[in-house]
Amino acid sequence: MSCTFQSSCDVLCLPSTNLPGQEIRPRLERDPSLDVPNAPLSIPPPLFSPRPEGGHGPWGRGATLGGTYGPYRVPNPPGTGGGHHPTSGGSKQLETAEAQACATDADPCRGQSNGMTQPKFLIYGKTGWIGGLLGKLMEERGLAYEYGSARLENRTDVLNDIKSSGATHVLNAAGVTGRPNVDWCEDHRVETIRSNVVGTLNLADCCFLNNVHLTVFATGCIFEYDERHPMGSGVGFVEGEPPNFIGSYYSKTKALVETLMSDFPNVCILRVRMPISSDLSNPRNFITKIARYEKVVNIPNSMTVLDEMLPYSIDLALEKKTGIFNFTNVGVMSHNEILELYREYVDPSFTWKNFTLDEQAKVIVAPRSNNELDASKLKAACPGLLTLRESIVKYVFEPNRKV
Repeated sequence: MSCTFQSSCDVLCLPSTNLPGQEIRPRLERDPSLDVPNAPLSIPPPLFSPRPEGGHGPWGRGATLGGTYGPYRVPNPPGTGGGHHPTSGGSKQLETAEAQACATDADPCRGQSNGMTQPKFLIYGKTGWIGGLLGKLMEERGLAYEYGSARLENRTDVLNDIKSSGATHVLNAAGVTGRPNVDWCEDHRVETIRSNVVGTLNLADCCFLNNVHLTVFATGCIFEYDERHPMGSGVGFVEGEPPNFIGSYYSKTKALVETLMSDFPNVCILRVRMPISSDLSNPRNFITKIARYEKVVNIPNSMTVLDEMLPYSIDLALEKKTGIFNFTNVGVMSHNEILELYREYVDPSFTWKNFTLDEQAKVIVAPRSNNELDASKLKAACPGLLTLRESIVKYVFEPNRKV
């Protein structure tokens, strides 16, 4: 049986099962007495209380965690004798790297002494669309950052990246989506697992061990309209609901990793959908994609206008918000509604044809997700968030107006 709850940190809880002879990290035990309903955005205290004498890293003798991270109490791992971080008997090189990366003299936030440290961002996904845009935003806002060089599945290199950068925040915009589309993942399953599951979880754990906040640009393409969320009803999926779409292998890996990753108390998961930007020459832009298709389906969907939303992602990271956020604009738009705006603002001679989902299924390998995500939680955290139509007009079509 699964259970869900919502607070400042929405977490999907699943029963854990130990395999014979294996030891797993204990689940986080929630302390309801520390809940702060409707807590405003504020700079929280350090993730973990200072390490007690003889403790090792964040697991030292049951660290307490508060602020906008939680609140949770972290129990000692079973069989560790109090303050020792469990290991699985891995290589000495890896153990040494972990020990060095987690080492600190006084304060659990590395590089911090008697006061707040200046934020430093470590970004993964330099060659990707969102990762590149994040770097430009860092420059515009005067924030210190650098790009990570490690492959996310390489634990030693990730730990070294975190240590050498002195990062207080990590933004993960890396992952496999497939080229030219998610159908690629159907025939490259191991590569997809390695990047989207193993790499993402490894990064989350490395950040957790180093008391570093992690923001993950995930996907909302893990849901599809159903009886409880009918198309056109305005009833969207909320953050605490379990994924119901694994029609593509890409979505299957993303649904799996979100379920596991949401148990990390230092992680903020942003569900991006059908990303759109003002750069209509970018082939990853949803508007550019459908404008180039011979035929399109006509289904209302939640979408993410990056020009408006990415600055919010940095704000959420700086506030150390955690849990899951449906990272989309308010409301939905259909393919036809977007293409009508394209014709109105960009190309009055533009035409297109529609086809049905059954007809679409004949020309793609894996089914596609169509859904509406409820953006109420994000709207509460970011009150200036626009509706999808308002955002597309303001950030995409007005700057590209040719008519």
